[in-house]
Amino acid sequence: MILKQGATRKTSPLMRATPKDRKRLIARERKLRRTGDWGTWERLENPYRFQPGWLGEVDHVRKNQVFSVLVRDVGTAIHLGISSLTGDRPTFHEMQRIKNDLAGENATGVEVYPPAGELVDEAEMFHLWIIFGGLPFSLYRGH
Repeated sequence: MILKQGATRKTSPLMRATPKDRKRLIARERKLRRTGDWGTWERLENPYRFQPGWLGEVDHVRKNQVFSVLVRDVGTAIHLGISSLTGDRPTFHEMQRIKNDLAGENATGVEVYPPAGELVDEAEMFHLWIIFGGLPFSLYRGH
């Protein structure tokens, strides 16, 4: 599922489904997440590329049976905007797998918690920044 710019959980396609279909879709996503059987990543081109606004900066979308990822090159990093049909937050292990699958096992990914004045929270989306060249620090001393 790809949310339009400014979409929220209330306006997502899941909320427009019948209660029976919604229950089935939620159960399906939770099963796929539990088993790790996400399917293969597809690449979709962004039809809004180069149009005004944040969505116009998105190069393409990667999606599988569970997650949709907006991919945006910001020069010094790649921004991955990650969402799922239910809007449930990906676990650490899911974020690590998404990073490995889309950017490589040796890539460094970070989440950013911005100053209050820069906060954008218009969609059930979680953000991972792939930093070119890594970070000047590591989880291990001496690296």
